[in-house]
Amino acid sequence: MSTLETLFDLIAKRLDHERSTLTADTTLESLGIDSLGKIELLFDLEDYLNLKLPDDEREINTIGEVAAFIDSVKAAQNK
Repeated sequence: MSTLETLFDLIAKRLDHERSTLTADTTLESLGIDSLGKIELLFDLEDYLNLKLPDDEREINTIGEVAAFIDSVKAAQNK
């Protein structure tokens, strides 16, 4: 399963949101995820994916951007 698909599943469960409406371009804001919610989501992802995400100040606004961030961290850890 791709990182994006995993995110769709996790977000749908966590927010009790219809998975079929989620896309890579869905903004976190449209899902009611504020800055604190982003941090909580990233912590959830660390636990779910069993990886450590760096404290990063990058702008993450969409589900696709979250997936790209996670994939870049995975790629760096596999080098």
